[in-house]
Amino acid sequence: MEYDLRAVYVPQSGLFLDDQGHEFFVTAVEFWEHATVVSLCWKRRPMAGQGSPPLVATDEHDRVLGVMRIWNVGARSIQHFEPISPSARALTVLIARKTGTQELFSCRTPPAKKE
Repeated sequence: MEYDLRAVYVPQSGLFLDDQGHEFFVTAVEFWEHATVVSLCWKRRPMAGQGSPPLVATDEHDRVLGVMRIWNVGARSIQHFEPISPSARALTVLIARKTGTQELFSCRTPPAKKE
């Protein structure tokens, strides 16, 4: 099955920290018709069992996109969320912390596909 890539966003923000003090940066957000994908890379090689930072993705109405799959390999983590609604105009990526969620960045979503 083939899917259309609607758009790619490359965040301009720098390094982020998880609750354990590990640094990471987001390399891209991909807007596919079947998923919203957030790719990140750890600054230092992850420790065994480190996993990935607990990211949360929402639209501009604070609708949380469900996590479909998380894939970790080496220093990379690729997190697949539900596709964002074609009517949504913004995506916000947050990190879940012990003290609550904290916004990492926001971006505009691609325009609705014209038939």
